[in-house]
Amino acid sequence: MDLNRQPGVALHHQISTMIEDMVASGRLRDGDQLPTEEDLRAQYGVSRVTVRRALQSLEARGLLKRQRGRGTYLSVPFASAPLPMPMNAFLAAMAERRSRSTPSVKEFGFVPAPLDVATALQLEEGTVVLKVVRVRMTGRTPILHSVVYLTEDVGRRFTKADFGRAALTELLQGQGIRYDRIEMVTRATLADASLAKLLDVAIGSALVDVMRIGYDKKGRPFEFQILRGPSDRFHTHVTITG
Repeated sequence: MDLNRQPGVALHHQISTMIEDMVASGRLRDGDQLPTEEDLRAQYGVSRVTVRRALQSLEARGLLKRQRGRGTYLSVPFASAPLPMPMNAFLAAMAERRSRSTPSVKEFGFVPAPLDVATALQLEEGTVVLKVVRVRMTGRTPILHSVVYLTEDVGRRFTKADFGRAALTELLQGQGIRYDRIEMVTRATLADASLAKLLDVAIGSALVDVMRIGYDKKGRPFEFQILRGPSDRFHTHVTITG
């Protein structure tokens, strides 16, 4: 994602968090080589010192290994543990959660896909995608910030007004689009200045961070979504029975 350059979370922290996000979602894997410091500096438009601090932070947590003369490689000390869930049960749970809030559309438009979005959707970087930013509200309280990217062929079916009246899954169902599977990774992040303002929390507050990729019946990814919200307003309750 693009860096937020307003006062708030440091640039080096944003870069290290983005790399961690790509590891958590499987877009970067153990043993993958990272771009050079110069390439990262150019990609994010920051100083070499900022890039170096981001990489040092990841190295200190055991996520990177530097090999002199060869480059920097990921060294992931953990693996995610998939917890399969029936699609109908998941969609029903999401519908029940959405029924308690209303969406407010903050941004709607077709944009060139950034690298991480293009990677998630298996597209070339710069391919046109639909980007929709929304905040879900309960009364006057913001509970969830979402950024969804849809492949252009899917996104062209909807208008800004559609996203102001219904949830994405409902819109897709109305167009006859069905999920084959959804991959989700949940972790924690910190609120930067813009998120803090939209969610009415202090800068640096802890947020639940969910990344989601939706696949159609042909196994093609068509949806990439990032959802963030304060843990006291946005959380997942799972009941496991024997």
